[in-house]
Amino acid sequence: MRECAVTLAAEMRPEEHAFLKEVLRGAAHPGKHLEIGTAAGGTLCHMLQCFPAATRPPFVVVDPMGYFPQQLETVQKNLRQSGLDPAAVDFRVQTSAAAFATAAQRGETFDFILIDGAHRILPVTGDLRWTRLLAVGGVVCLHDYDPYFPGVFRPANNFMRTHPNFEKIGVGGTILALRKIAVSPRPEVRLGNWIHAYFWHTPLHIQRKLQQRRERGAPRAAVV
Repeated sequence: MRECAVTLAAEMRPEEHAFLKEVLRGAAHPGKHLEIGTAAGGTLCHMLQCFPAATRPPFVVVDPMGYFPQQLETVQKNLRQSGLDPAAVDFRVQTSAAAFATAAQRGETFDFILIDGAHRILPVTGDLRWTRLLAVGGVVCLHDYDPYFPGVFRPANNFMRTHPNFEKIGVGGTILALRKIAVSPRPEVRLGNWIHAYFWHTPLHIQRKLQQRRERGAPRAAVV
């Protein structure tokens, strides 16, 4: 069982929540806000509480809800305990790819997107497709933008290199924030982005397994 399923705590550090709050309030967009990957809903609660109830923008959550047993029920419980109405959130219990296809077909747009799903390079590259639906002036954030998480770090850097229509706002903790400054004539995730992801998929998978093996074998600090 994931620890957050019991504690209902967010999987972000306080300084990351502070940065996220600054970004959300600074953008002040009334359109839909999207969270991809919600764990136990701790960060979702934080984001909703960044706004007064009367002016809170609509929130959408995309997550297959298989992170731990009864994940959706746990998220809803977390919202209620935080004084928030779960019915006010549009939960889409789907994979990111399936939900994106439906949203794109409907012509939906979003003013804010938080990408915090699977941290492997192929899923993160797929999640970046949602930036196609990001309104000009809108902001996308990626959690765990750090060399320790190359599955996030590499595709994010590749995206910034290949997309001049996005400007870097800044980094808070391990949250990278980008603003969309112009519409792209082509889909945001292109063939080159997928080639980059597939090229690095296996090396990063091996690197992660070796890293986990080293961490499991590291001696624990002595208790005094």
